[in-house]
Amino acid sequence: MKHVSIALLLILTAPALRAQSADAEVTKYLAMLQDGQIDQVKAEIPSLLNKYPNNPGVVYLQAQTTSEGAEAVRIYQSIVDNFPASDWAPEALFKVYQFYYALGLYRTAEMKMTQLKKNYPASKRATGAEEVDTGKLPEDRPESPAPGTPAGADTHVPAPAHFTLQVGAYTAQANAEKQKAFFEEMGYTVEMISRVKDNKSLFLVLVGTYPSAEDAKAQGAEIRAKFHIESIVTTN
Repeated sequence: MKHVSIALLLILTAPALRAQSADAEVTKYLAMLQDGQIDQVKAEIPSLLNKYPNNPGVVYLQAQTTSEGAEAVRIYQSIVDNFPASDWAPEALFKVYQFYYALGLYRTAEMKMTQLKKNYPASKRATGAEEVDTGKLPEDRPESPAPGTPAGADTHVPAPAHFTLQVGAYTAQANAEKQKAFFEEMGYTVEMISRVKDNKSLFLVLVGTYPSAEDAKAQGAEIRAKFHIESIVTTN
């Protein structure tokens, strides 16, 4: 009976021990990233994902080492969608906000900040406890506070006109046009827009127009089920 109790205790405590171990490794590798050791950390990502599958901290680390901005944002958004109660979710959502703000998609950025303040009011990212530089912004930047402004501050961003689904973000226009053509063939209303970030063009493929973020998210779930394509709710 004693052996059975010990075995049961080990089974019950194993997930917590794995989580603690994963957190320790993520902390270690984040420190390495701060020291500029990105290549060393990036090389460890496949092993970490295999060792700690579905761990939001490891997924966050994966996003941190992803050099292509649009792909990194997709990974950050997956943390928000799949692990909303984790400590990594508000940080990931703030990264998504930064990305769209830097692109000049201010309505989408404000929508993400509103979500951050609503869902994670105690987060330092929602309260403005920590200022973060998003880099050089487009020249048409409106008169609005920089990222990290206190909760409740007036951002001077117009209310969203409608919601849409970003089903792709590409550095190559040909790839964006291919994705656009695919959804058009499937009967969807599709738009392709271009933005410049870090002196590089980025082509966004947007599907549909929806009256609410919930409606857009529902359509995104349907697209994922049908075509195995991930999407992000945006507005412009």
